[in-house]
Amino acid sequence: MELAIAASPDQAPVVEKLAAKWQEDAPEIDGRCAEVSVRAAQSAEVAQSLTPNWKADSDVPRVDVWMPDSSIWIKSAAARPDVKPMVSNTPTVVAKSPVVMALPKPMAEAQGWPDKVISWAELAKTRVAGTTWARFKHPEWQQIKIGIGDPRASFPALGTLLSVADADGDNSVTEAELGNALVLARASTVEAATSDTFLARMRQVTNAQAGLVNAGPFPATEAQVAAYDNAKPKVPLVAINPEEGTVFADYQYQVLKADWVDSVRQKVAAEFLQFLQSEDSKRAYGAAGFRDPQLSTQYAVGLDTDLGMGSLPSAARDIPDIKSITQTVGYWTALQRKANLLAVIDSSGSMADPAPDGNGTRMQVVQQACLRAVALLNPQSNIGAWRFSTELNGDKDYQDMVPIGPAGGQLPDGTPRKDALQEFIYNRLVPEGATGLYDTMLAAYKNLQNHWQADNRLNLLVMMTDGKNEDPDGITQQQLIQQLRATANPDKPIQVLIIGYGPDADLNELTTITKAVGGQAFPARTGADIEKVFLATLIGRQS
Repeated sequence: MELAIAASPDQAPVVEKLAAKWQEDAPEIDGRCAEVSVRAAQSAEVAQSLTPNWKADSDVPRVDVWMPDSSIWIKSAAARPDVKPMVSNTPTVVAKSPVVMALPKPMAEAQGWPDKVISWAELAKTRVAGTTWARFKHPEWQQIKIGIGDPRASFPALGTLLSVADADGDNSVTEAELGNALVLARASTVEAATSDTFLARMRQVTNAQAGLVNAGPFPATEAQVAAYDNAKPKVPLVAINPEEGTVFADYQYQVLKADWVDSVRQKVAAEFLQFLQSEDSKRAYGAAGFRDPQLSTQYAVGLDTDLGMGSLPSAARDIPDIKSITQTVGYWTALQRKANLLAVIDSSGSMADPAPDGNGTRMQVVQQACLRAVALLNPQSNIGAWRFSTELNGDKDYQDMVPIGPAGGQLPDGTPRKDALQEFIYNRLVPEGATGLYDTMLAAYKNLQNHWQADNRLNLLVMMTDGKNEDPDGITQQQLIQQLRATANPDKPIQVLIIGYGPDADLNELTTITKAVGGQAFPARTGADIEKVFLATLIGRQS
């Protein structure tokens, strides 16, 4: 009788050794020889593949006992009504390990470790700002690089995201905290889904200095870092307890309630679990760098204190409920989405008036907000920019200042698009004229439709204005609505967002015209309000 175990890749080698040792005595259950087979499988993949309809001839291997690296994956699987009964047995924790920041030792020391506590958020801000390792007296390492992984596939990535995004630890993410997740998302520059992938790359390094050029911090469990360092690699890693705190990977032993897990397999599972809780098994887990279920390191001889392991993080955090996790991961996923954006900015004379909050002129506040909003976009997004007032280009109320195209690309004359955007925002948004809102909106909508992009991009028209339509020679509101509806193409959806900035913006007018194409209008009194609305739009959240 074979018991099939699916174990997370980091603990699978230990479980395999223990299974082999347990079978040395040829155990029998109900008169039948008992065997345990162990398969390394990413916990997220098992959570997605579980089904009560599994058949022996299926391409998916049978799972009798599931040993994920976190209870989160069990909760995730249980969120599916058909799978919930399968994971209704009470699981047993066999080991634990904190999620840490894994960082090459030379890079950690360059930043002041171990005397200085290192922060994910601060590192991310440093990366987004374009800072190089020259700041830390190591220009040979070039650009600072950060790897996060995919929180949908990796518990260390998920734990790091939850710790950074939910800064106050209240199990919810506010708009202000969402900015932390955004910076982390934009700072993630090394593509890899899981910690195992990051570690595999580090193991391949044969030249320490060359390896550091492509290295940087990434999330992993303390046990994963211990296993890596115990193999004496070219570049040792340190396990850092980040300033944001950490969560613990709690390695579960979950016996599935399924038709194929009959009474004999249940007995085999119970016998093997009892063995996993023995002193010998605890020592085996400890030798591999795992802590026991009580977080004690008494068996964890595999932890090297000189490399930051073995201490108990002072900022340990509870795992939030599955609803909060799903919400946060949803935001992260949305932040990865590429956009195809046309920004249309009011440059009428009233933009020279004082800002509602007293921080300079309306134009100055909008300029700063625009620059920060552009930074929110996925670097692979497309972007273009217009300004509008009245009669800017003959009798046209609008002017195409930066043609829409890849944010990281160039204009036809070779100017980097990002440089052109900054030049436009800082120097070419000159307040003049009145507000030609209607003609501009129709022209901008048509322009974006002509430049519509597929591949799941967010095609987004964003307009910012501090007033209402003031062009008596242009189209009427009714004509605008009619032409927008006639132009709209359900096969090429465009999301329209108008931000009415300041007390003179007519929100009723803006709401009426955006509703014609399923868009939205929002008021804003400060630059921070503008950023919040834009960020909420990117993640599909009502502001």
